Amino acid sequence: MPVAGGIYYWSYRLGGEEWGPFLSWMTAWWNWMGWVCVVPGVQQGSTNFLLGAIEIAYPNATIVYKGWFAWLLTAIGMFFAMGPNIISQRVLRLYFRFATFIFFTLFLLYWIWFPAQTAMSGQFQSRAGVFNHFYNGINEGETKQASDAYTWIIGILFGAWVFYGYDASAHLAEETHDASVVVARGMWMSTLTAWVLSVPTLVIILFCLQDFDGIINATYSNNWAEYLVQTVGSKGAVAILSLLWVDSTCATASCFMSAQHVTFAISRDGVLPFSKYFRQLSKNKIPVNAAYLVCGLSIAITCAVIGSSVAFSAITATATIATNFSYLIPIIARHTVGRKTFKPAEWNLGRFSLPLGIVAVVYISFLFVVLLLPQLYPVTAETLNYAPICIGIVTIVSLVGWILPFGLGGRYWFKGPKKTIEMDDSKASGVTITEEPVRIQ
Repeated sequence: MPVAGGIYYWSYRLGGEEWGPFLSWMTAWWNWMGWVCVVPGVQQGSTNFLLGAIEIAYPNATIVYKGWFAWLLTAIGMFFAMGPNIISQRVLRLYFRFATFIFFTLFLLYWIWFPAQTAMSGQFQSRAGVFNHFYNGINEGETKQASDAYTWIIGILFGAWVFYGYDASAHLAEETHDASVVVARGMWMSTLTAWVLSVPTLVIILFCLQDFDGIINATYSNNWAEYLVQTVGSKGAVAILSLLWVDSTCATASCFMSAQHVTFAISRDGVLPFSKYFRQLSKNKIPVNAAYLVCGLSIAITCAVIGSSVAFSAITATATIATNFSYLIPIIARHTVGRKTFKPAEWNLGRFSLPLGIVAVVYISFLFVVLLLPQLYPVTAETLNYAPICIGIVTIVSLVGWILPFGLGGRYWFKGPKKTIEMDDSKASGVTITEEPVRIQ
């Protein structure tokens, strides 16, 4: 089912006439909320790199510790990320080619420069130090605040934050040739490639670690800056952090594109308030108004960094919960209400579909609970994990929007995504566009 709506369209098809509209509605809201939070989350992480570079280059600058300054840099980065998504296809292609170049440059630096510099100092970590050392960052002070098990569990956020957005390829499906194969392969290969490249890189970084206690007690706004100073020196650290800011801002642009497509798709189906404005296309067939909405909401969400020391964790937790929970709905529907009507496409899991589905449901359910837990102790207004509040708001809004009386609620008029393609369900091997979609290649 290769359409721009992605998983919320899948939820509709798998839910059937009885459950399809409601499941589609809820999936749309959760997935949209997730992607809208992903954008500021990625850009806030990018800003942290830039702040680290400024701290190293200008050690006496106190402005870097101001919440409003971090917000301003994040907002500026958001405009850089939005730019190529609203200008033209050509600019967007060049932008991502540039991002790919920066990525592989950083990749080579990690694999070559770090070990070379560490070899010169002769201070590689031992194998036991890399694979057996455990640090509980919550249990600081005289009072035991959290067990090692609890600390390990909440640490899953950072792994989950990296492995998300599996549906990104699906949102470009209407512009993809042989989408039912290419999109599915892209989802699978991107996840596998990320794992294959990230694990060895992480091991290299750990072996090159110089002073663990120095990193934990670093005075910089992020510990990675201290690690780089120890490994490649101040100038090298500034250079790498600057490249990371550029690369992460490009990553924000990629996430922005997915959020923009989701916004356009669900607006095309009337899910969002004022949908008629957000589904409009520019003369270049780009949903510019959808981009403005994503940018505006992302900047508003980023305001949380002004008064919270854990805003980044809260934003990333919200994004991770929302996107993963939206994946959960079609997975469950596939093996329950849709088990008799589902017809596998050319690319499918075969006999592994049910076992992997069970694993996915257990993992996402576990992730849902874990990411709602406090990330820091003691819990105060500044350290509160705001993810439960954000998740509660989007859930209430979506449910209220569904059950509103007097014909206003989605239950009265939303019958599922509007048909924009003609597709052979028996093969699902390609699509024919019958209503011109956004064209971003």
